[in-house]
Amino acid sequence: MVFDLVEPIAGTGALLCRGDLRADTHPWLAGKPLPTAVLTELLALAGAEAGCPHVRELREEAELVLPKAGGVRFQLRVGALENGMRAVHLYTRNSDDWVRHATGVLEPGTEAEIIDEDWHPRAPAGREAGPELSIVPFRTAEQARELLRSGQFAPERLVFADEHEATVQVLPEVLGSATPPLIVRAGVVYAMDTTEIDVDEPIVVIGASGRFPGEIGPPPEDRGWDVAPRGAFLAAPGDFDAAFFGMTAEQALVTDPQQRLLLETAWEAFENAGIDPERMRGEKVGVFAGVDGRHYESLVWAASMDVPAGPATAAVRLAQVFGLAGPAVETGDACRMAVDSLRRGDSAVALAGWATVLATPDALGESPAEGAGIVVLAKLSEAERRGCPVLATVPGRAESVQALIDSVRRDSREEPAEPIAELPMAWPLSAKTEAALRARATQLLSCVDEDAPADLGFSLARSTEFAHRAVVIGEQPGEFRDALKALAEGRAAPDVITGEVAEQTAPVLVFPGGELAWENNELLEHPVFAERIADCERALSAHVDWSLTELLHNERVPDRVDVVLPVRWAVQVAVAALWEAFGVRPSAVVGHGDGEIAAAVVSGALSLVDGAKVAALRARALRGIVGRGGMVAVSLPEHEVVDRIGFWPGRVGVAAIDSPESVLVTGDATALDELMYRFKADRIRVRRLPVEYAAHSSHVEEIEQLVKDLLADVVPGKAAVPFFSTVTGDWFDTTELTADYWYWNLRQPVLFEHALRALADQGCVFAEAADPGGTRQFLTAVARLNLRGAAVEWGACFPGGRRVELPTYPFQRERYWIDLTRSARPDCSGSPASAARSADHTAA
Repeated sequence: MVFDLVEPIAGTGALLCRGDLRADTHPWLAGKPLPTAVLTELLALAGAEAGCPHVRELREEAELVLPKAGGVRFQLRVGALENGMRAVHLYTRNSDDWVRHATGVLEPGTEAEIIDEDWHPRAPAGREAGPELSIVPFRTAEQARELLRSGQFAPERLVFADEHEATVQVLPEVLGSATPPLIVRAGVVYAMDTTEIDVDEPIVVIGASGRFPGEIGPPPEDRGWDVAPRGAFLAAPGDFDAAFFGMTAEQALVTDPQQRLLLETAWEAFENAGIDPERMRGEKVGVFAGVDGRHYESLVWAASMDVPAGPATAAVRLAQVFGLAGPAVETGDACRMAVDSLRRGDSAVALAGWATVLATPDALGESPAEGAGIVVLAKLSEAERRGCPVLATVPGRAESVQALIDSVRRDSREEPAEPIAELPMAWPLSAKTEAALRARATQLLSCVDEDAPADLGFSLARSTEFAHRAVVIGEQPGEFRDALKALAEGRAAPDVITGEVAEQTAPVLVFPGGELAWENNELLEHPVFAERIADCERALSAHVDWSLTELLHNERVPDRVDVVLPVRWAVQVAVAALWEAFGVRPSAVVGHGDGEIAAAVVSGALSLVDGAKVAALRARALRGIVGRGGMVAVSLPEHEVVDRIGFWPGRVGVAAIDSPESVLVTGDATALDELMYRFKADRIRVRRLPVEYAAHSSHVEEIEQLVKDLLADVVPGKAAVPFFSTVTGDWFDTTELTADYWYWNLRQPVLFEHALRALADQGCVFAEAADPGGTRQFLTAVARLNLRGAAVEWGACFPGGRRVELPTYPFQRERYWIDLTRSARPDCSGSPASAARSADHTAA
């Protein structure tokens, strides 16, 4: 029988098992009372969960009939008796009452039974009368498969039956309604899994982690034992980072330390494989893991911990915590089952592991030894597809987890990559807590001199991203070393950007207007930026007589409107391509004045060719009004500016509302001279822009027809990214971005502050597509955006980077251990649950 829930009953020291019996999966029982043999096996399976698989006595109290349609939900409650035996009670629910059907006394097993959970239960098909069936005894599913493949028996006549007494008694009824090949276990029939296993492609180890004991010696004093046998014991097996795995202190305290070890080593094994464990959620990843008994559970019961526990098996807990969608099987044959699961296609990736923690002296054998280990396995093709390292190849006959980890240890590491380019790089670090983030920085200090900065950064970029983040920017190892020291010590540093992210968000990409500040050609060394600039140069070449790349390389752009505006357009388009290379996918675009031309290209509303045409030809038209006007930035709110410029009616107007405290005014050059004199006298901060034309004023009306004629053949399309207009102050249908729109974009005031406020009210964050001043400044902007919740692909910093092994996550562990020889701490109430909240979470 398969239970879908096994957990301690809070405060009782008992164990609860729950499951279903259904007519569609057990048709031979439908409409009949459960046979004594099946009742016996049910109790035995529940007792086995507590280490007592053998029924010594059975008392039937009320008949349990399985309905002909539907099913019945049952509970088995396992309590403790003297001499290590268990009492098991079988209940079902009838309206509002519980009905007890049977009670059994169970005793421990004398030897470990082979547990094989590799089953595929489903309703067997009905069969017609036929030749006599071949009944073959078996103990594991693999034995059954080997016999099936041997050809000794005809598959249509073959039934594998286990040796349980219950199976023998109900076998005639079972076989009367099922089509071979079959497996029958404990009186329950399962359809035989006859899927062909691919034995040709190698299975490889792509990740591994373990926790191993030191030298042979007595157990650590913190176990609280009154005996001191010599053995190989783990140091501090109760230490665990509960918060990292979403557990409270009480939950961690009642969780088997073997399961805790497997949680941490599984995370480390994924990291060792270069896999972000969070990205494996929902994937077909199998978990095959075994633990050495449930000795710690007896401490939980003895302490009467009034705390709910999680899944009963280690494999199920791993699958649930990591969100894995493959099979989850607790087994002592983890590697073989993991390999078979991969070959059958049940799993794309598989975890195989084991853990042993001797929680009580009763668990000691002749040579006590503790430890834990997990390997991540995959087919070679899957490992290559994921870009994972191949640490070892699994031999034809799967070895133990320990043997595979040993083979991984013998493998040599890759040679580091050569430096790729003398460009600044950004190392992303993150952790679940601030303390862990500082610990991460300390860990990485040991790596700075061992691997190339590009390789370390590339490997960090593949790591899990947590809420507490830091980005370290540098070029040479010394820069990274100094920055990491500052981070580890909690000091501020100019090249370290830190913060905590509340939630994930996609930014609005902002294309500013104003002046062009191109003073550094360093960005041209970045291949993505350089390639997009080359694209823009080709698009502009039909409309200008100068070279875009030459101007940018020379770091001198002539102060001419017909040069400055197209160059700024190209730089903005290229910076947007850089953002995209770093994985920043905008949720919307918004532009200031002529910045809307680049915004339209990046949104997909204009082609690059049409964008270049609008930028170049409209700028050429502006030469017709150069020399008679200008623009001035005023540090006042909009309403005050409007009141004050009324003194120059028709000569000065609002060009743009840039922010709540900054407005751009435009108009006649002489009127602006007067305005600046008066505003300065009133101690109002003003600044003249280095332009000699009055955009967004009545001057533009003189070139209206020219602009519309020049741009008449521009064909806008529907944007892939929403476009927020600073002409209308609202979302805009980009199919209307025709010549008329581009005229009104030049004539109307720019409602920039209104647009940003409206978008901010919708919860948007912003990234700017403008010349940042250099690669280091751009990386700083990317880091700050990442700290505001935007997803970033930091791998763009490291083209050609190679993965190197990094220290695994710095778990912030605390002690969780039930010690029955100690009393509760003085500052606790005396209850075990209160003791769990003490400094080391030790319950007495």
